[in-house]
Amino acid sequence: MTTSVSSSTSTTTTSSTTSYSQNRNDFDTTSLVEAAVADRLARADSLETKLSANEAKITAYQEMQDLLLTMQDSLEALRGDPSSSGKDDDVFLNRTGYLTSSTTTDADTLLSVTVEDGTDLTSHEIEILQVAKIERLGGGTQSSRDGDLGWSGSFTLGTTLDGTSSSATITISETMSLDDIVDAINAETTTTGVTASVIKVSDDEYMMVLTGSETAAEIDLGDSDGSVLQQLGIIDDQGAKADMLQEAQAAKLVIDGVTIERSSNQIDDAVDGITLTLYKAETGNTLTLEVDNSLSDIKEQIQALVEAYNSFREFVLTNQATASDGTADESASLFGDSTLRSISSQLQTALSSSIDEASLASLGITFDEENNLELDEDTLDDALLNSLDDIQRLFTYQATTSSGNLSLLRHGDGPSAAEFTLDITVDGNGDISAVSVDGDSSLFTFDADTGRIIGATGSDYEGLTFVFTGSASQSISVELSQGIADRMWQAVETVADDYDGLLTDMISDLEDADDKLQTRIDTIESNAESYRTYLLDKYARIEAKLAEAQSVLDLLEAITNSESDS
Repeated sequence: MTTSVSSSTSTTTTSSTTSYSQNRNDFDTTSLVEAAVADRLARADSLETKLSANEAKITAYQEMQDLLLTMQDSLEALRGDPSSSGKDDDVFLNRTGYLTSSTTTDADTLLSVTVEDGTDLTSHEIEILQVAKIERLGGGTQSSRDGDLGWSGSFTLGTTLDGTSSSATITISETMSLDDIVDAINAETTTTGVTASVIKVSDDEYMMVLTGSETAAEIDLGDSDGSVLQQLGIIDDQGAKADMLQEAQAAKLVIDGVTIERSSNQIDDAVDGITLTLYKAETGNTLTLEVDNSLSDIKEQIQALVEAYNSFREFVLTNQATASDGTADESASLFGDSTLRSISSQLQTALSSSIDEASLASLGITFDEENNLELDEDTLDDALLNSLDDIQRLFTYQATTSSGNLSLLRHGDGPSAAEFTLDITVDGNGDISAVSVDGDSSLFTFDADTGRIIGATGSDYEGLTFVFTGSASQSISVELSQGIADRMWQAVETVADDYDGLLTDMISDLEDADDKLQTRIDTIESNAESYRTYLLDKYARIEAKLAEAQSVLDLLEAITNSESDS
């Protein structure tokens, strides 16, 4: 064996420093391990790509939802929802009051008006004969406001308003000053309705003034023990008020020829839905109050709709963008998305429609070359002033019935337009017993207890809910027409509703999918790390074996070189 090794080495050795470096260990553990782990992680990389795509879609869907819900705010105001909650948002029910004066006096200096939404559109004539005033009483002058007066006793103080009185007893001691008496009176103001103050008349003259807290309230007072009020100069020796600075009086005005009086200058019970605030009387000046639609509010909501739609349209264009090679642009996260395409088409179709010859174009709203909306304010202003009924029909859901006993409560996804006669039969107890259209009783159901008549599921009237308040059988004509704002609102509601809209469901599904993808990615990465640990341990053992083998080779080399030298 030794001879064989020696023979082998003698044929390759040229000197005593023969090298066997080609047999040395060149094993690259790091590269081998990283290559093997990377192969395992490749599956995670593909899942990460899908996860990123989903996250981009979620972000885009959320932005789309926000844009649609912003648009829905103005649509809610313009669509004329007949439900009780919808009426609170109906901009066509917003009212404002316009005042004009029959003289050169500015009406706003005499009166201000607040009109509740839904108040009847009408006019009223108002003449203010007198405004309500509080009572003020003066006293005699005192030489000091903080020196002891030396008086003692008690007096009653209070007010009477509309036949109702309230009073308190004020007790005075000899050590009290004018200021102290004022403080004692003001401590009981909540009960008495009277406040006290001190006015400096001159350097050595001070006067107490009593003031009623409410207009038209008369101050009641009198000494009950001693003569403090008389000494203050508030009453005379007969107990009468000594110095009436201002008498209490009620407001008096004439509305549509009827004279009324009120204890306050703010009157909210004279005309339904109208609050009057009186500032000044001017006999002979007739103020005309016109109750009208708030055109500025309507215009504001139409402008808001145009802006909201254009913002959504910009989003659509971004997500339809293509690169130079015809593929989807990087910004187009929803390129080819069916939901985006569908809602965009529905909104544009609604905006392009007309109702009884009225259209957006008649309001000065047109489409540009990219289907954004353009608004001509002058045309809109003219339409608001001269064609408000047409504007309302264009935007709102209109429901007309031939009887005041039948009103539309909800219309849901009911027909966009319909004309029919509802035959309602009432029994001897005044409850609904049958409802039909042209003899067909399958089209509506009813609840006799609530008087509600509901479109049957699957019928053309599904989604409609009426309320009947009559006590006798009737045949009632119904005419329905769905405006463009209501059509758009219904379309947006289906897609963007926070609770059960399509986008909410799609976002939730994507988030669930992302959670599962992330779980798979975490598992793959965890397994890859475990595999890395396994390989490092395995290759460490191999390297140890190689090192051991290398040591043997080094020994053999040393022996061979030694024999060659000899």
